Amino acid sequence: MILASLGAFDQLAYDSIYPKLIPEGMEEKGYAVSSMLYPVIRVAMTPVAALLFEKVGVGLILLLQAGLSIAAALTENCIRITEEKEETESYTFKLWWEDVTETVRYLKQEKGLRSIFSYMIITNGVASGYSPLLIAGFRTIPGLTAAMYSLFSVAEFLGRSIGGTVRYTTEMPKEKKFGFTFGVYMFYETMDMILLWIPYPFMLLNRAVTGFLGINSANMREAAVQRYLPDRIRSRIYAYQSVTITIMSAVFTLILGALGEIMDYRMCVTVGAAVTLIACLLTIFRNRVEVRKIYEAE
Repeated sequence: MILASLGAFDQLAYDSIYPKLIPEGMEEKGYAVSSMLYPVIRVAMTPVAALLFEKVGVGLILLLQAGLSIAAALTENCIRITEEKEETESYTFKLWWEDVTETVRYLKQEKGLRSIFSYMIITNGVASGYSPLLIAGFRTIPGLTAAMYSLFSVAEFLGRSIGGTVRYTTEMPKEKKFGFTFGVYMFYETMDMILLWIPYPFMLLNRAVTGFLGINSANMREAAVQRYLPDRIRSRIYAYQSVTITIMSAVFTLILGALGEIMDYRMCVTVGAAVTLIACLLTIFRNRVEVRKIYEAE
């Protein structure tokens, strides 16, 4: 619980401050760099962690992680930035509730933002829900193994790395960004629907292509939303999104886990992806005029 709480603070600080560190007009390049770091480090450090696990054990690994966390905190403490702070009384439950209601009121007025956040909440919740089912599927479906599942991260890493490089070195006209991202959302959900029904080599290709397209659409979305959000309310919006994604992840994990008891794992994943595809149509496509304005905003 302590680690999760600290992680929530760290993620919210990153979401709120990182946009202010990117030079104006370089938002997509900034997010292309940051979104490439995580998969690169993950792929690079996973075998190192496995080697350390065999050689020194979990205890020393956790101590090493603690040392790296302290180093990261000291490095981030060197950031110099002017923050907009509101003069308020001591933080109380009443003030917290006012922040929450202000966020809800703001999103009610912003149909485009509300549509984007609604879709992201559902797609992230469903993805968290069927993630355990993917592992279970690879352990039980004939011809598949848990080791084969581990190669998914490599395939996605390659796709994301190439996609991030392309995103960094190329520019897309703003009037085409909405159409591209919506097309990626539909393609992504379709690829998830068929993922466990196709031969294994095509599964890896599936993950590589979705990684390539996903990082491009994610960079465009993040840059557009960050440009659109006023500094004053950015942290509250992202706190709201984080809380709702966590709640929906728990809900869909329970729902899809229960379905996994009575249905084929492959069908559960297909149903989950179909739900997100429908959600995309009901949010992003239905309110496409308002969403497009966010992508095309200066």
